[in-house]
Order: sequence, then C-alpha cells, then structure tokens
Amino acid sequence: MPLSVDPASAAALLKIGLLLVTGISVHLSLSPPNPPAPSKHIIDRRTLFERCVRWVTFCSKMMVWVETLLDALAVAVSAFPNLPLAPRLARLLCPSASPALTVPSSLLIAGTLAVLCGSVIRLVCFRTLGPLFTFELTISPAHSLVTHGPYAIVRHPSYTGIYLTLLGSSAVALAPGSWLHECWLQLGSCGVSAAWNVAYALRSTNRRLATEDRELRRAFGPAWEAYAERVPWRLIPGVW
Repeated sequence: MPLSVDPASAAALLKIGLLLVTGISVHLSLSPPNPPAPSKHIIDRRTLFERCVRWVTFCSKMMVWVETLLDALAVAVSAFPNLPLAPRLARLLCPSASPALTVPSSLLIAGTLAVLCGSVIRLVCFRTLGPLFTFELTISPAHSLVTHGPYAIVRHPSYTGIYLTLLGSSAVALAPGSWLHECWLQLGSCGVSAAWNVAYALRSTNRRLATEDRELRRAFGPAWEAYAERVPWRLIPGVW
C-alpha cells in the first residue's frame, strides 16, 4: 500500500530538502580543490579580501550551514510537532512561528536552483583547471592558458559560479518563510546587510577579474590576446 503524505507535510519535507541542497552546494562551491599556493606565486595581496580569501570563504560556508540547518530544524519541529522535543525546540527557534515557515517560497526555490547551478559550474571549473585552480590569484612557472571546457564560453566561469552561489544563498536565507525572515530579523535589516555583502563581493570580484586579465595578458601575450578576442565575455555569454 503506497505511503501517503498530506500536502502540508510534503511542503515541509520539500523545503527541508531544498535547504540541505543549498548547504551542500555552497559547501562544494566554496571548498578549495587544492592546497594554498606558494606565497612566491601569489599576486595582488594588497586588499584585505585577497589576504584573507580562504578565511572569508570558510566563514561564508559555515554561516550558510548554520542558517540552513537551523532553518531546516525550525521547519521540522513546526511541521511535525510529535517529534521528540519538538514543542520546546519550536519555541526556542521561532517564538513567533508563522505558517509560512513550513512552505517553500518561489524565491527560496529560485535561490536553491541558482546555488545548485553555481556549484556545478564551480566543480566543472575545478576539474578543468586541475592543480592550476587556487583560491589565491597566482601565476606559476607551470601555468598554462586554459581555453577549453567552460573557459571556451566565458573567460571567468568560476566567478559566474561564485555570483550564483552568493546571490542564491542570500535569496534562500532572506526569502519569505525563511527562518531568518520569519523568526528573528526584520526584513529591512536583512535587506541592508544582504545588499552590503553582495556589493562587497561584486567589488572584490571585479578587482580580481581585472587583475587576472592583466596578469594573464602579461604572462601569455599574443596567445591571451587571441583568446580574449575569441572569447570576449567575462561572466555571461552575450552580456558581459
């Protein structure tokens, strides 16, 4: 006999699944595929972001894990009050629980899909560059100009993945019905914080894009010029 699940429980389980997909995807996207590069090969360590890039990505990853797991737990104890300690945990996690907490909003679904796509793009970039992919900006003697795979579509696909990861995870955290939105923070303060974080990430990434292009042009000369002419788009094909 097939197991039946009522629509409310199914919605709650779907939201928990989406939150877990978000956490796993962000973890994969922000986990370095290789050890830190030798300091003698690192370029442009002038900014705070460049000096602390691994620490920044680690903290971002942990913050997303904390938020998604607490959100998933709040959904579980609100939707399934018969679970052990559920009423007590529900009061602790969300004193003013809203019915929207257990329903995945369209923004949360879109954010999860964005994070998932960003993670896939990042993993493909990790695999394509192999040992050349480091979180630090580096040019080593063994460096080669990679122009195949996703790098045949845009010049900086890993940053496309980062944008999708950061914007998607912010959407998941701040979506209507999210744990942060419904239980603890005012939408206004969330919006200001998210806007500041996204603006800082955009600014730091734009600086890295310019620095990478400059260093690759210096290292590979005509080969890079031909590549840049063949692949003029930095992040989004046909747009920029």
